[in-house]
Amino acid sequence: MTRGAPISPAKNFNMKTIKKGIDKKEYIVAKKKNNIKYWKKLKPLEKKCLRSFKKKLTTNLAEYKKGIYISSKQALAITYSQVLKKEPKCSKYISSRKFKKSKNKKSKNKK
Repeated sequence: MTRGAPISPAKNFNMKTIKKGIDKKEYIVAKKKNNIKYWKKLKPLEKKCLRSFKKKLTTNLAEYKKGIYISSKQALAITYSQVLKKEPKCSKYISSRKFKKSKNKKSKNKK
C-alpha cells in the first residue's frame, strides 16, 4: 500500500496550504499538538468553508480600503462573524483557537 499524500514534506509549506496528493485527492497542511506539520485529507465541508472565508475576506478588505471599516483587523473580525453566521459548522475549520475558547467559555458567578 502506498502513501497518498503529496511527495514533498508538509514542513516545507505554510499552514492551510492545499496540494494534490499522489492519489489525486486534495491534502491540507495541519499541525499536531507537538507542532509537527503533516498532510491531512481535505474534507468537502472544510474546502467549502475555506473558500467562502477567503472570498468574504477579499470583499471586506476591499471595503476597508474604501473606508467602510476602521482597520483591517475589524474587517477580519467581521468576516469571521459573517461566515460563521451563515455556516455555523465552519467554526471547526476557520476559527482560531482563541475564538473557539471564547465561544465555549461559560462565565462563572463570583461569590
